[in-house]
Amino acid sequence: RWEARKQALACQICGRDVPKQTEFHVDTNKGALTACCPRCAMHYMQDHPAEIRRARATDYSSGRLIDAKAAYYNEGGNLQYCTLHNPAVERGPNDGVQMRVYDRCLPVLVAFATRDEAEAYRRQYGGRVLTYDQALASVREH
Repeated sequence: RWEARKQALACQICGRDVPKQTEFHVDTNKGALTACCPRCAMHYMQDHPAEIRRARATDYSSGRLIDAKAAYYNEGGNLQYCTLHNPAVERGPNDGVQMRVYDRCLPVLVAFATRDEAEAYRRQYGGRVLTYDQALASVREH
């Protein structure tokens, strides 16, 4: 007997694997989308504002879906989730020079149900804690 492997869920926005701890759901007028992380989803939401009906983030601490607007976000911590297989630094000519490349999922955004949980994550992994509106403003800038 053999079993088929479960295929990894792919982000419907950028095509990357969707890590469970950063999964983000966007309900649109055209249907539901699953994104690899809050930053990727927020890029989509800003590009298609008239389509958005509801957004839900995965609470990093519990794994439950929460209202994205009520969540707190840690931005820029030293852990990467959906970017692990696509690093933000590439080797240049002759492997001696490194250059930073654009990555729509950086800096990393991780969602939390409470500010206290987001602050605890920040103390352990770095970054800064943002509200939903602050996270959207940061996505606009990057």
